[in-house]
Amino acid sequence: MIGDALSKWWSRPGVRLRIARVVVVVGVVLGVFGVLSGRYGFLFAGIVIVGLGAGLGPARIRKRREER
Repeated sequence: MIGDALSKWWSRPGVRLRIARVVVVVGVVLGVFGVLSGRYGFLFAGIVIVGLGAGLGPARIRKRREER
């Protein structure tokens, strides 16, 4: 029941777009901090997080087939 409600909430394009934007902004901040401070671990983490944020976008929503 809770999982179904969460699934419906998560599948809304607006919700996924907002969460993806937040994740990308966090990744960019980490990347900029990594470049400015010379800590390449933060830069690498920022690049990975930006990629994950891009994968979370609303274009990734796939409709499930109804089971009969």
